[in-house]
Amino acid sequence: MNLIANYQPLFYNPPETRYYLITGGRGSAKSFHASLFLLNLTYEPNEIILFTRWTMVSAQISIIPEFIEKIELMNLENDFDVKQNEIVNKKTGSKILFKGIKTSQGTATANLKSISGVTCFVLDEAEELVDEDIFDKIDLSIRAKNKYNRVIMIMNPSNKQHWIYKNWIEKERPNTTFIHTTYLDNIQNLSDSFLQQAETVKNHNLDRFNHLFMGDWIEDSEGILWNTAIINRAKIKVKPDNLRCVVAIDPATTATKNSDETGIIVVGYADDKYYILDDLSGRYSPTEWAKVAHQAFVAYGCDYYVAEKNQGGDMVKAVLANQDANNLIKLVTATKGKFTRAEPIYQLYENNKVFHVGDFPILERQMVTFNPDKNTTSPDRVDALVWGVTELSAKSNVDLFLY
Repeated sequence: MNLIANYQPLFYNPPETRYYLITGGRGSAKSFHASLFLLNLTYEPNEIILFTRWTMVSAQISIIPEFIEKIELMNLENDFDVKQNEIVNKKTGSKILFKGIKTSQGTATANLKSISGVTCFVLDEAEELVDEDIFDKIDLSIRAKNKYNRVIMIMNPSNKQHWIYKNWIEKERPNTTFIHTTYLDNIQNLSDSFLQQAETVKNHNLDRFNHLFMGDWIEDSEGILWNTAIINRAKIKVKPDNLRCVVAIDPATTATKNSDETGIIVVGYADDKYYILDDLSGRYSPTEWAKVAHQAFVAYGCDYYVAEKNQGGDMVKAVLANQDANNLIKLVTATKGKFTRAEPIYQLYENNKVFHVGDFPILERQMVTFNPDKNTTSPDRVDALVWGVTELSAKSNVDLFLY
């Protein structure tokens, strides 16, 4: 199998360094090479690989299929036992464990630290982890005796305020192998439609092209409303009691691996203040996102759903009704542009009226880069947040459907 030359140091045995920082834009083959390496590593005895993301709602849907693809590509189906949250090499007993860092109760740092004998810690989509202390605690627990210990961070570069940029890029930390690729390194494996999309973005928005496709780090000032300081000021750890809650949904119109995500944000209200309680957004089929939204509805004791009517209102009603025929659904109509809708919500942030109960790194990254004049893809999570806060502030015109 031909590897992109940049990734060859990842496969060195013994490894040259403890840390591996793998960065790149879309189509740069980060996931392909990382999963191939990890499967290869399981052929070494006594390897326990902890594969994490900030959130991991369903490993068997979002991650494990990528590994199965590589197993089938190499005709090694008989060597592996693929389970719901782990892959075991039947020849050696070595395994890959798939765990989320964020849980409904907080973070699973203590549980992850306590997993015995971990030899390789993988932080996938590392841009989503904004708490450096969590990383440090898990990193320090990777100390299996008489084994090579590896810590692998895989990410699309975020903004320059991120702790990885400050600790690894700005200072270039020692004992680290840096691997960076772009779609140009992987061009022979990419479809014509992908290459056309990249060229379109390049011609219309060079800054966005450099970030999305070339993997450049961006400044906070790329956005036009929120910044990191405003969001950090809004963070709290505990939500108040007796909140009135809604599940706000910005539904995607398609459900392929290249589709927009469906924004699913839980928003609460009490005493003239608004609380972002959860971000469950993701790339789902309509049935999947309806199930995720319904689970949040029940878990947070929400009053109703609010969703954008423009994006397939009839479909939204239908899939949510299939989950629970007794729920209320309010459909809102987008009669104004994204900036005009978002600006009043930003003002609430400025006036210390909106709080984030915990960390929501992907949502917050969308917020600080939100610029409707430049963005060529939908800021799905921000849209859902705006719908939710707007609804609870009684500023929206709605149609009410009761099932």
